[in-house]
Amino acid sequence: MIKRKAAKLLMLAVMLSSLFTLPAYGMEETNVPMIIDANNTSGSVEWTVKRSEEITWKQTEEITYAAKWNEAGIGTGGDGAGKAFQVNNTAYLNSYWFSGAEPLTDQQMRERVLELQKYKIKYQLADIGILVASEDEFNGTLPEDGYSELGRWMKISRETDPAQKIIATVNYGKRYFWQNGQRVSNPSFGTSVYNNNLRAVADLLVNQGVEFGGKLYKADGVQLDIEGFLPNDPVLKATAQFVRTALSDTAIYSIASPADPAVWSNAYVSEMAGIFNMLNPMMYDQLGWGSPTNSPETYQQLWKTTIIRYAHAIANSSRPDTMLNPTMPAYEKKTAEDGTVYHDPAIENIYNAAKGLKMARDQLAIDRKTNPKLNKNGLNGAGIFWWSKFILVGPDLNDPEGHDYAPDRQWWMKEWVQQK
Repeated sequence: MIKRKAAKLLMLAVMLSSLFTLPAYGMEETNVPMIIDANNTSGSVEWTVKRSEEITWKQTEEITYAAKWNEAGIGTGGDGAGKAFQVNNTAYLNSYWFSGAEPLTDQQMRERVLELQKYKIKYQLADIGILVASEDEFNGTLPEDGYSELGRWMKISRETDPAQKIIATVNYGKRYFWQNGQRVSNPSFGTSVYNNNLRAVADLLVNQGVEFGGKLYKADGVQLDIEGFLPNDPVLKATAQFVRTALSDTAIYSIASPADPAVWSNAYVSEMAGIFNMLNPMMYDQLGWGSPTNSPETYQQLWKTTIIRYAHAIANSSRPDTMLNPTMPAYEKKTAEDGTVYHDPAIENIYNAAKGLKMARDQLAIDRKTNPKLNKNGLNGAGIFWWSKFILVGPDLNDPEGHDYAPDRQWWMKEWVQQK
């Protein structure tokens, strides 16, 4: 715990902001609250780390966490009163927590785990870096500095809340490249070198474990976040099958997936459900460029049709128990270089996602009469992207419109976690 007077910290920020930049592992920028001085009666100091930019300091209100347990061993709490019905949820966690780019004490790690517990997160999607994309023997490897703090996190997380599962998430953003206006498959992806290295990464994380304090700590599973997507990608499927051979059936093997049926057809979703035991459709960034999703109502409908489609494809697969955890958005407005808004939190938000999800679950309850393999809940749970934004207190200083995530947290609890 760093103890300084707020005035000195603010003065130090001016100097630091011109001196430091931080490398990042992961796909999104971050803005994570961290209590610095609990003795500061005017409010504690928040250390904000913005990806690939400067370190800044600012005043914020103090946040405290408390753990409560029921007889089933499930944590209670969260914004809004009421019973929690939906508890098998996922959250995309900040890469800085696992690389050490944001230094965390053991207590600060415990606070983060308790906050996950508070909002009924069972599966931690721990972003531990970007796979190497190259044409040499390092193709498909994972830089160790991206998970230098993972062992300590796993130790503290399991001591704090052993019910939470830790899924190490690896990223790859070069599945294809553009050539003459066309998407062309990256020839370095899915090669024998790439596949063997990626399989070794999964084996290390789940079977062998990573070291901390002279002990090895193993993740509960691994997630692949490989983008962008190609239609019914046979190379991706082959890579996924090869990596699968390193994992037992008890390990969680997950993948981030597209919503668009023109990218992953129903048949292809069924094939992937037979390989993975968790599918996480990315249900965001669906606006713009002529998309039919352009209002709260059409976004709710997108959720309804996509969840029904995925649920049936999973039920008709060789692994009907594969978990379906679609991801809800919680982040600021996003605009492309051409001025197109492809994410607007006034449309793509947790409230509308939860409404669409309820419509899907109601329909799936009817469909279950003729297809009993459908999940009795309609799906396993839901996810949050991006967790660092979701937990941010006060207006987002990196958002020109100053989005406040307090309503997102309330919607998550009242519209989803308490949804029957």
